[in-house]
Amino acid sequence: MKRRIQITDDTMAQEPMLPLINIVFLLLIFFMIAGSLQKLGPFDVDPPSSADAMQRDDETVVLWVDKSGKMGVDDRQGALNDIAGLLPEGFAQHPIEIRADRNVDGQMIVALLKRLQELHVDKVQLMTAVEAQN
Repeated sequence: MKRRIQITDDTMAQEPMLPLINIVFLLLIFFMIAGSLQKLGPFDVDPPSSADAMQRDDETVVLWVDKSGKMGVDDRQGALNDIAGLLPEGFAQHPIEIRADRNVDGQMIVALLKRLQELHVDKVQLMTAVEAQN
């Protein structure tokens, strides 16, 4: 009885592994890019919750307010008195989205809204986190 010995080529053994490695690297690149697309604020805020969600306009100016009352737009930070200097040029034509921490005093938000009204801002949205519905 003769036995046949089958000789395999080393490249044949590695061939099925190459597409898997390519897919893993493509997924890695995708998640690195997708994870960095969200614009972060100048500091962390914990927004109050809400039952509804709204879509945001691309030209919206995001104004962050932390629990101590410090405000920020993009990489600029300041107080309520500095709000005109924090906002970009032509801000009155775009909606302003206020992302305030849930622990911010209500009087601070009212003072901010009055100041924005003095600066002729017509469109203001107060953002909240959407509650999970059971």
